[in-house]
Amino acid sequence: MVIKLHRYYGDAEVTKAVMEVMLDGESEPRMVCEAREAAFRDYRESFAGASRFCLPVGRWKLKVGQSPYGPMGLRVARCPGHRQVFIGWKWTRQWLEGEVLIGEPVFRYYTDEEGNEVEYPPKRRIGNGEEVFRRLDRLVYEAYGRGEEFWLEVENGLVTAENGI
Repeated sequence: MVIKLHRYYGDAEVTKAVMEVMLDGESEPRMVCEAREAAFRDYRESFAGASRFCLPVGRWKLKVGQSPYGPMGLRVARCPGHRQVFIGWKWTRQWLEGEVLIGEPVFRYYTDEEGNEVEYPPKRRIGNGEEVFRRLDRLVYEAYGRGEEFWLEVENGLVTAENGI
């Protein structure tokens, strides 16, 4: 199983991404949702305080096992600046240090000069995290039963050091 985080927005508070989940041998994602991490910073090497920021860009091994979210929870066990970063959800939080929170997108719109409603990604929120997590959990069980390895691939996409913090 490969989980891809395609980041599209980041600031001093939150990093926003579209998450795709693909099982081995499949070219199309089985699941697409929104993901949230802590504050954006573009880095690849550890530094003091790195755990207060989003995960670094790269490909990270995921461990399957007991987590706050269930017996088959996913976590990045180790990568530069981070240990035990869980994938999960919270009722009341949009982001949380040390976790990748998932959910459905809750779009925010504004009206442009021509009177058109335009989606505004920096204000996009997540909701319905519990249901989205249940869908991910079913895929984890399926992939685990097939003996797959689990990976998280992180890319900054549209977020850069110039338009993020």
